[in-house]
Amino acid sequence: MSERKPTMELRQKAVEQLVRDINRAGEAILGEAQRRAPLDEGTLRGSAQLAMIVNGSRYEGSGALAAAIGAARAAVAGGRSVTVTAELSFNTVYAARQHEELDWNHPKGGEAKYLEKPMHEYAPRLGALIAAGQKGIMG
Repeated sequence: MSERKPTMELRQKAVEQLVRDINRAGEAILGEAQRRAPLDEGTLRGSAQLAMIVNGSRYEGSGALAAAIGAARAAVAGGRSVTVTAELSFNTVYAARQHEELDWNHPKGGEAKYLEKPMHEYAPRLGALIAAGQKGIMG
């Protein structure tokens, strides 16, 4: 018996769920990173940003998720493969230095490696999160 190919609708639902799951994981990691970022006046924590990248095109801001879903669905409709990435960043001139300086004191709270640590902590759960979303689509 031959294996049935998923319908276009099913493939588009699956890629949409994938984009949503990667976005959700990015939001969770970024939220934890914001809580851990060094605090002085709140500028660093407030500069946190999540961008979605689909097949090399970057989407950010309030419409990023919808635009990323649209791009992924269009790629599937065109018979192309889809690569989805969540890009997490802190956008101040001192963000990288604050992240890397292990010996700096943060009297108002926060820590070095504020983005790296949550990424490592969440990594083991990301595959299961995405698999659960896809299982919900595939049945």
